[in-house]
Amino acid sequence: MSLFDDLWAFQEGRCAICGEPMPKGRFETPHATVWKKKRPNFDHIRPRNKGGSHDPANLQLAHAECNWRKGDNWSPG
Repeated sequence: MSLFDDLWAFQEGRCAICGEPMPKGRFETPHATVWKKKRPNFDHIRPRNKGGSHDPANLQLAHAECNWRKGDNWSPG
């Protein structure tokens, strides 16, 4: 399995930021503009510019739009 598939299964196909379902493929959305906003993206939990890495433990899947809105915001847990 790929990292994407592992995260997809772990998150049960839901965005790690908003909790709403994500489409797994382009043709699960009614239009390309919806896909552009709702497609799953890798999100760095701790942003790279704040010391985060590409390590799988620092990655989660999020809607492209949610990831964009989050930007480099991060609160140490």
